[in-house]
Amino acid sequence: MKLTDCDSCLVYGTDKKPLSRARVEEVKENVLRLFFLSPRLRNARLKTIVDFYDRQHGRVRCLCEVILKKNPAYFETAEPWMADCTILKIYEVLQRQKDLRVDVHISLEFVRSDGKYFTGTIQDISAGGMYVITAHKLDMEQKFSFIYTFKHEKRIVDVKVVRIKEMGGGYGYGYGCRFIGLSPDTEADIRSFVYMNQIQKRLDKKKKTEGAEDEFLL
Repeated sequence: MKLTDCDSCLVYGTDKKPLSRARVEEVKENVLRLFFLSPRLRNARLKTIVDFYDRQHGRVRCLCEVILKKNPAYFETAEPWMADCTILKIYEVLQRQKDLRVDVHISLEFVRSDGKYFTGTIQDISAGGMYVITAHKLDMEQKFSFIYTFKHEKRIVDVKVVRIKEMGGGYGYGYGCRFIGLSPDTEADIRSFVYMNQIQKRLDKKKKTEGAEDEFLL
């Protein structure tokens, strides 16, 4: 399988823990160049797991040969490390893109299809839909929209309510919503947003674990 639309990945260390995320440039089929913002790397040649975040295929886990080295174009790109990466084996597509979901906390103003405005908070999001909490009462199949910058440009997103949960205690309602009529560019931006947030949460978890281990040793 050839990666078709991939610009980011997560590289694992030989201990099978996340090492660093990277920007991806394709050189040719199964041969890639990775660029790292993290300064905490070193020259190395290793066979390891890399999760590629491809907008068409989803998250693709591969065994790769990775050759880490200093980036000679560091002053232009601000990425101190790079790597030549060769895909040796594709293990599996872990999840299709619409199944990837990430927890968020995004407070926004929404507008219903009848022109009425309300506020709410998106609690999780995937390429296929989102879950939003609001005090505003909506009906099943109710359509509404919002504007958000997932990557570089503001996108208008239309959604439809497909699931309703009353929170109780006066805390409002939770709505499972499906995106409708997404343009290819908007869908690509949402996928990228989900992937990058998942990577960041993994790295934050790793740093937290390492910090706790360091404190224990002290």
